[in-house]
Amino acid sequence: MQMAAKFRHQLLGAFLTILVLQPFVAGKGSYGRRVYIGLPKSGNTLTGVRWNNLPLTYGFLTNSSLPAYLDVQVVTSIIDAAFQIWQVAVPLFGFQRIYPGENANIKIAFTPLDSSDYGIGYYPPDGRLYLDNSYVSWSTKPNPASNELDLFSGVLSVIGNTLGLANSNNPSAVMYSGLTEGTVKRQLTQEDITRIQALY
Repeated sequence: MQMAAKFRHQLLGAFLTILVLQPFVAGKGSYGRRVYIGLPKSGNTLTGVRWNNLPLTYGFLTNSSLPAYLDVQVVTSIIDAAFQIWQVAVPLFGFQRIYPGENANIKIAFTPLDSSDYGIGYYPPDGRLYLDNSYVSWSTKPNPASNELDLFSGVLSVIGNTLGLANSNNPSAVMYSGLTEGTVKRQLTQEDITRIQALY
């Protein structure tokens, strides 16, 4: 009787260990673990927050620290392209990159974030866009490896937060709260487009 109880206890312990380690083990397969967007933050965290003065500017903060393995010109091109995708959905955005970013509506910086967040977007009129430079392995390649996070996909999603969109519960949407390593989401879904057009 006592031996059976001990066996059940060991079995439960093994199950819980597998459950806890599973997200990290998944990185060894075709897809890596899922990393999340930090909740958008501002003085007003209600949905329906939007920019009232268009067009919008964006730029890098001068104290931003790009990871050494990334090329600044490639990163800039990717971020420009991500803003253009949102502009196709809402042409009134009229995005323009300016320097220094301190004077922009949307201020971009690579900075250390919490170990579960790859990016944080702040609702208007705050507009800060932070991307992790401490633990995320960003990819600027056409096909990220299973342990890399696609920079284009990540930026595209966090831009949506800075435009006023809350995260989506739909895993196929760009605005879904998580992005899995080794995957790409480089085009807005109809849900993303409908939501941003409804807001603007």
